[in-house]
Order: sequence, then C-alpha cells, then structure tokens
Amino acid sequence: MGELLAGFGRAEITPHHLGQRLIGYSARSGPATGIHDPLWARAVILRQDSAAWALCTLDVCLIPPAITAEVRRIVAQRTDLQPQQIAVIASHTHSAPLLIDPANWDAPVATLIAQAITDAWTSAEPARLAAGAGLLYGQSINRRWLDRPIDPAVGVLRVDASAGHLLGTLINYACHPVVLGADNLLISADYVGYATSMVERELGGVCLFTNGGCGDVNPLTATVRRARAEGRPIITMVPGVRYYGDRPDALHIGDRAGGSFAEAEEIGTALGHEVLAVARGLQPSAPERQPWSTQVFVNHLDDGEELIEAQALGVGAFALAAYPGEVFGESALAVKAGLRALGYPQAWLVSYANDWQGYLAPAAAFPEGGYEVDSARAERHSPQLHDRLWAGLSSAIEHVAHRPQRAGASIRPLSRWGIDADTANQI
Repeated sequence: MGELLAGFGRAEITPHHLGQRLIGYSARSGPATGIHDPLWARAVILRQDSAAWALCTLDVCLIPPAITAEVRRIVAQRTDLQPQQIAVIASHTHSAPLLIDPANWDAPVATLIAQAITDAWTSAEPARLAAGAGLLYGQSINRRWLDRPIDPAVGVLRVDASAGHLLGTLINYACHPVVLGADNLLISADYVGYATSMVERELGGVCLFTNGGCGDVNPLTATVRRARAEGRPIITMVPGVRYYGDRPDALHIGDRAGGSFAEAEEIGTALGHEVLAVARGLQPSAPERQPWSTQVFVNHLDDGEELIEAQALGVGAFALAAYPGEVFGESALAVKAGLRALGYPQAWLVSYANDWQGYLAPAAAFPEGGYEVDSARAERHSPQLHDRLWAGLSSAIEHVAHRPQRAGASIRPLSRWGIDADTANQI
C-alpha cells in the first residue's frame, strides 16, 4: 500500500463589490455596506494509491447545488478526483452573500472555490494524521427546548507532513454562526472566522471549520447571559414554550438584534482554545485504512420522488457523514453513534454539505411545530427522512469503506445534475 499524501489550499472569496444583500435573515433592512473580516474557501485533499477525497469549507450561509456541481466539474477536469469524491461545506454564517449572485465577484465564484481544491491537490506531500475530540460547554444553547441536548464535542483532525511540520487541521463544532443579527450589514464569518484565524495563527497551516448538528442550537452570547442575570424570561423557537416565568420583557432566543463582534470573538476564541488543546495532544501516524468516500441519493418526499444527496468520507479511525441541510443536535448524536458502531470511533456529523435543503427536522419535532419544522414542511421533507438518510448512508459505508479500489463510489446519481438516474439502484 502506497504512502498517504495530503495537501491544503486556501482562496479568498470575499466579494469584490458591495451593495448586494447578505443571506440568512429575512428582516435585513439593506445590502452589505462593508467588510469586517474576509471570507475564505479552505480545502484539504487526502489520497493514497487510487483512493482519494477532497473537502472544501466555505465561509457562507448555504451552498446552492449548482455551485457544488460546477466546483466538482472544474476540479475533476484539473485533477484525478471524481465529482463524487468532493465535498463542499458551508459554515452557515448569516453575514455572507448568496453564492449564485454574480454581482458580488469579478470572476465566477465556483472558479475561486475550485482553485482552493486544486491548490490542495498540487501541494500534496507525504503525511500523517490523528483525530481526537474535546468539549466546549457554556457557548451554545438548545434554542427550541433549553433542557434538550446540544452536542458539545469539538472534533479535530490534525494532518502533519511526514517531515514533521503541521499542514492543517479540520474542526467540527455544532453552533449556529448567528452571533451577528439582522441589523449587521458587514460581511463576516461570525465566530467561525475568529476560531479558524486563531488556530492558523497559533498552529500554522490551514484550518477548516465544519458545522455539526446545530439546527436547534444557537450561540449562548453575553446578551443572553445578561438577560438571564436581569431575570428576563426566555421564549424559544417552539410556539408557546418559555422558561423562567411570564414577565413581559422576555427575550426571544431567535432575536439576534444587537449581536456584537466582541461576542463573536468571545465564542470564537473559546472554540479556538479548545481546538488547540486537542490538536497539541494528538500524535499523527500513518492510518491503517485508506481514504474512502461514498454518496447516496435519497427520496425526501412522502408523496412523489425527489432525491437529495448525503455523503460520507473517512480515513483510518475517522469518518464523517455530511448532510445537505440543518441537522438537530439529537439527530447528530445518533448519526455519530451509528458511525462509531460501524468502526469509526472519531465520528462527525457535518451539516450544510453540497446542497441546501433547509431544516432536516426529526420525526419527533413535527408535532411540536416551530420555525424549523415549518421550514421542513415547506421543503416537503418526510418526517422519516433521517431514517432514510442513515439507512442509505450506513449501507453505503459498509459496502465501500473497506474496499479502497471503490473509493468514491456513488449510489444513484442525482437526475437534476443532468445524470441519468435510471442506471443505478434507488435508496
């Protein structure tokens, strides 16, 4: 078996022009007026013999599938990677522009994103890696039910060159990047920008952020803590649910007006410190299992058929499942437990991958209602979607992960990408 090769790349995707709208809040009063901090596409590739995958993270709110398809097409032309071996992940910052609005950039944004991946490909060198996890409490809160779970894990994948220097890190943490509210008109990566910049500054290399099961998880900011210190009740995202009494000056957990960059820095710095603590304790080595990737396409409707993509990537004892929307914390914990049962103790759930399908609400949430469930219903998601996604993905992982020659295998390509969907099996 050949040596593992790894490479990292980075390309700035901050808009070249202002005046276009930021995405994430319907209540915004106007377009972007300035740039607080830059937005980046960061990429990593792992390859060993014929097995390979690439992951690219973007400081944006969401990824339209047309952008993913174009990035995959460009990268496949420039490298030996196949489209299904490439994952494109959004951080979900609510202070970034819409990728399909060409007025933001002088060049096609898919070309800028693809450059980060091709740079990672061309810079690949012999490498070692290690995965681990820490915990970050006190910076996030379940925004639907305060007494329900969040996922406090901070996952870290550290990649070093065989020569000894660090090449880069991947991190996974579950919290909405909505410290900044609808009243903010400055472009920003929110708390994610502070965290990734801190890790790159302290460790070197490139740091990629992936968001976990944060569909029902908001940042626990100084504003929220101050409201509680003042005795104000909290109203959640579920209709009629409130905590700490009935005073009329209640804080609605979804109202982010007044969120500050100081609050974003506080959370980002806390996350950065935890990443550093984990990364510095890891001892990279050659993985026992080669890189592998797989994707499945699942019908998300109860009535009719419309397929959406889920993807999985892994190497050694590490694996991640990437879903195309907002996953609740409890659902993410179940997926991670499922990956561990398949033999991957370092397991991540990654949201906002390759597509935008809104909230992937679990079946138990549908009777409760609320903003997230209303969104899921608007997308016509079946309450059984999570069962379908995991059934398809877990089957594909078992089929592919231990067969390096089939790394990157796909089960039923998506017809809306212009690929014949009748040539493979449906899940």
